[in-house]
Amino acid sequence: MSVPVGTTLSELRRANSLMQKDVASRLSGYGVNVSTKTIYNWEKGLAQPNADQFLALCDILGVDDIPWRFSGVQKGPYAGLNEAGRKKAKEFTELLLHIDMFRDSPEENIEMPLMLRLYDIPVSAGGGNLLDDSSYEMIKAPRDIQDAVDFALRVSGDSMEPMIRDGQIIWVKKQETLDNGEIGVFTYYGDVYCKELVVDGDAALLRSLNPEYEDIEINQELGFQVIGRVVS
Repeated sequence: MSVPVGTTLSELRRANSLMQKDVASRLSGYGVNVSTKTIYNWEKGLAQPNADQFLALCDILGVDDIPWRFSGVQKGPYAGLNEAGRKKAKEFTELLLHIDMFRDSPEENIEMPLMLRLYDIPVSAGGGNLLDDSSYEMIKAPRDIQDAVDFALRVSGDSMEPMIRDGQIIWVKKQETLDNGEIGVFTYYGDVYCKELVVDGDAALLRSLNPEYEDIEINQELGFQVIGRVVS
């Protein structure tokens, strides 16, 4: 028996480290304007997306085998493969698109998905983790922000909730300065943080959105540096 569409959409959204408001925001890039409540209703089975909305959702959530994902039908080029096998087959397909002799129209420029680094060492939204020399994997950047980001990091901790959850992937634009009130990624005293930059007169602070955490006062002599701005 197939799993309800809403349940599958919810599972895929969580697997992509997205909040319902993130999905609603990215849908707008496809010309689909819906509220967070609409996303909630879809996931709870209280409403159903139309065809255009559903296809946009599948693209955002990385679904390219709809019958298998939503009904368990074992047909198509991935039939018989498990999740790991399907992922590997997709990687091979993307590699083949870089080779003229295997493309349908080699003389045409094909828009390739932008692959960026996702660092394995999590950025701390609480206590701090080292980023330097950490390993990484390559992941596909969301289409609607791929021109505005340079790399991705996985957050560890709850100090930036409810905006950024524990385990969520954040997309970062490299830049050396941030404006007051912007959310960024910083190195300070050998650790890496995801925080809000707060400038108050001559003082600068790293602030958590979770009120249970105290501000971190910045001492420039302790190696403070802006890595970039959190875009999504």
